[in-house]
Amino acid sequence: MKVTQEVLDDIKRTTDQWRASDEKRDAGLPTEFPDVKRYDNISYGPAGEENLLDVYTPEDVTQSVPTIIDIHGGGNVYGSKELYQHYCLGWARHGFGVVNFNYRLAPQTIFPGALKDTALVAKWVADHGQDYHLDTNNVFIIGDSAGGTLAYQYLTAYANPKYRKALGLVSSGQLVVRGGALNSGFYFVKRSGAITPDSLMSTYFTPEMMQKYDQELHTENYVTPDFPPVYVLTANHDFLHDEGVRFDQFLLDHHLAHRFASFGTESDPREHVFQLNQRDAVAAKANQQQGEFFRSLFVEK
Repeated sequence: MKVTQEVLDDIKRTTDQWRASDEKRDAGLPTEFPDVKRYDNISYGPAGEENLLDVYTPEDVTQSVPTIIDIHGGGNVYGSKELYQHYCLGWARHGFGVVNFNYRLAPQTIFPGALKDTALVAKWVADHGQDYHLDTNNVFIIGDSAGGTLAYQYLTAYANPKYRKALGLVSSGQLVVRGGALNSGFYFVKRSGAITPDSLMSTYFTPEMMQKYDQELHTENYVTPDFPPVYVLTANHDFLHDEGVRFDQFLLDHHLAHRFASFGTESDPREHVFQLNQRDAVAAKANQQQGEFFRSLFVEK
């Protein structure tokens, strides 16, 4: 699909608005903490700046710590590890090692490019995580919005070699994924009307790729009993709230271990990906609950 200048202009207008909102939310937040050690701009793949990752760990750690791989959101056209560093540093301050990475964005890179990058990151963690005291036996995948879609697809591929092979994803080697958190995600890509031709998402899930990967984009058909336990989060004013409800029902119907939670009330509502806000008490509660969910899945060596 040839991307028109009109679409490119729309992407720029929209992502400029998103960036302004994100920068306002995070203005003044520190990027260094005495209790966190950070390793920045590590290459995990061949795509230059788009294949860089950061690692954050508790300071002075001498033994391996449980590992979070965080997949940023942004409609597959926006986002970076720099924009997500505050959120990921928050996890490191609560005892996790965190991998925070860039991946290739649309419209330059279409499906399944970002998913292939996610698999490369997982392979990097399997190969190099122990050098940074990352516990490769207790790994958790987090994603929000478009990152939630990527996390869901990656977890499906992790548990189902057939799906991984169909999408051409590298194996995660000896990595052991214990669970995940899917935050304000988009799970049923092929649901009728889910992606309209004029949407930003259509520059990643292009009509050609939607046709080529028609079966694979019905990700739900590849979910197996080995799908890791997940915490599914949404909010009462999340524009993808109903996606979370649908996915909760899907997991219930298939007897898959999970927890579903929706935050916010009519008098004190919460929006899409509210959990990123490091200043919000409700976000802190949601993140705490997800941390407790992860800890319930730890396996000691």
